[in-house]
Amino acid sequence: MKRQPDGKWRNSRTAVVISEGVLRARWVEAETIHLKRMGLAFEAISEQITRVGRGLAHPIVAVPGGVKFPPDFQISRQACHKAFRKAIAREPSLAIEELRKLDSVRSEEMFMNLQPSIRKGSARAIEVGIKLLDHAARINGYALPQTHQLTGKDGKPLTLVQLLEAVGPISEESDEHQANEK
Repeated sequence: MKRQPDGKWRNSRTAVVISEGVLRARWVEAETIHLKRMGLAFEAISEQITRVGRGLAHPIVAVPGGVKFPPDFQISRQACHKAFRKAIAREPSLAIEELRKLDSVRSEEMFMNLQPSIRKGSARAIEVGIKLLDHAARINGYALPQTHQLTGKDGKPLTLVQLLEAVGPISEESDEHQANEK
């Protein structure tokens, strides 16, 4: 026996019936993705979807046939964020690459808008520009990974013996004390 998307049991010979709630949820995910690509915040996305659900605005993504919204329909920004995360997880990796490119284009545009202030020597514009470049490097994967290494006075890596000498002897009392705490 298999289940329908709404959780009810179905016969294996019975077709899957997608409920109105599931269709509405998929539409919310698609609308959220499109509005997020446009650069809207989740608060604005939730307001737009609420207006569409109440019939006060036109959707970007066509609402599937048979989907009706309650007259007092409302969606929170947290629900929009959850729908966005689910939609992104469902997207193929090519779509994720598309979002990465979109983010890079936005970062480049922001950096270009900062150029006049950077040339004038504005400390705040320079700071924001550096953060944008760091963000672009992390998103695109060409930032260097950070490694940390303990070195001795000679600049060479510490050996285990040197590390134990630096820490000092480990007494059996501390081992017993830790065992008693557990």
